[in-house]
Amino acid sequence: MVSGGYVPPQRITATRFLVKYNYMRESKLESIEVGEFFNALGATNHLTVVSGKSGMARKITTSELNRPGMALTGYYDDFAEYRIQVLGLVEVVYLAKQPEEVQRERLTRLLQMHIPCVIVTRGYEPPPILLELSDKYGVPVMVTPDVTMPFMNRVSKWLDEVFSPRAIIHGELVEVFGVGVLIMGKSGVGKSECALSLVSRGHIFVADDIVKLRISAEDGLVGAVNERNGHHMELRGVGIVNVMSLYGIKGVRMEKSIDLVVTLFNWEERDQIDRSGLEVSTTEILGQKLPHMQIPVKPGRDVALLIEAAAQTYKLKALDFDVAKRFNDQLIESMIQAAEKNNRIVK
Repeated sequence: MVSGGYVPPQRITATRFLVKYNYMRESKLESIEVGEFFNALGATNHLTVVSGKSGMARKITTSELNRPGMALTGYYDDFAEYRIQVLGLVEVVYLAKQPEEVQRERLTRLLQMHIPCVIVTRGYEPPPILLELSDKYGVPVMVTPDVTMPFMNRVSKWLDEVFSPRAIIHGELVEVFGVGVLIMGKSGVGKSECALSLVSRGHIFVADDIVKLRISAEDGLVGAVNERNGHHMELRGVGIVNVMSLYGIKGVRMEKSIDLVVTLFNWEERDQIDRSGLEVSTTEILGQKLPHMQIPVKPGRDVALLIEAAAQTYKLKALDFDVAKRFNDQLIESMIQAAEKNNRIVK
């Protein structure tokens, strides 16, 4: 407060609000069979089934893997029995040092649990008793030459994606300056035309009309192309075009993490439109909160250019550089200084 009752201009704080969109949630996959797991990862992870082939229909219900070191010593409290069991160097060497009757006792109890399968890493030979018992109880045993921890990380990541929540949403997905931008809006507002214009400027197209969504442990919300549509796009007045045929393989990709949601709407639909950028909007999809920008559309506006600006603005904010806030702070500061100067002159 300046003397004389003068109140300086107040700094404006950003207004925050949440926008929600409708999407079709797909049923979450509850389990996969060991056989499906082997068919998907066997070749890339150098897996070989060596025994227990009658149990390939056993169910995998979690993405987590377990190394049963404590169980092999006879301690089974809180044992993770529904996980894939991985035997690495420590487990294999420990078993080899045990008498045959101890091996049989410990492995019998292990294989009588609800475990889906056993995988022996580093190319070690599974103990003969393990092979015998796996055939008896119908528990598949696989071997791989891969190192234990990298192997477990790859498998766990793949299973995370298999069991992740999934949904389908209507919109366009493009990569703009490395930023995954999901373009939303009513039918006919110009989403497809905007996406095609962005690709013509060197950006990358992912999906048109139907975007498949899933949650990734590493990348958050990920959008992918719908296999049926591929990289085709429907343009009113033109028809169906193939984006990859028009712009080459460098102009498309199969999936992209979604960083920013942009909604296009007709200019006439709203009386109040944010012009400062101080309104902070977010949207929630599959439980993930994402920054959200709303762009009015009317003839003559270069919407693709505006989305490029939105993507660059997002990248700046990610680096803690908020242009709108800084400009507002500078403007308020200059107004305060001018007002205080005028107040001193009046006195």
